Amino acid sequence: MSATAGGDATEVLLPRPVLDAIQAHALETFPEECCGFLLGQEAGPVRRVTEGLRARNVHPEMRESRYTIDPREVLEVDRRFRGTATGILGFYHSHPGYPAEPSAFDRERAWPWYVYLILAVPREGPCEATAWSLDPARETLRPVLLRLL
Repeated sequence: MSATAGGDATEVLLPRPVLDAIQAHALETFPEECCGFLLGQEAGPVRRVTEGLRARNVHPEMRESRYTIDPREVLEVDRRFRGTATGILGFYHSHPGYPAEPSAFDRERAWPWYVYLILAVPREGPCEATAWSLDPARETLRPVLLRLL
């Protein structure tokens, strides 16, 4: 699977158990941002997530509003799934106490093709999830339809 094989994502299919696991990760790391990989298959503009793989937030400071996945971990996960039908479709991270909308930091660090799942984690109440993809022409993140399965 290649990050350039298909076009930009227009829809993300996310099984409820995967979202539940991502929410559990976000609640465990609160008040810091959690982060991880969205793994699955690409079917043109549709990304079918089959697994959310946790990563460690290695951002050196301000982890309450920033995340960084170690580049070596990204390479390791990419190598593990190279040559299989499963690959890295994108990344997830939480926004503790903030809306599930991309921050300026998120926009600056986004890569084309990949999907970004953002999970708003309020101090109380349910989490909200949204999906985004980089629009390289506008250098902004645009919403992607998120369908729970």
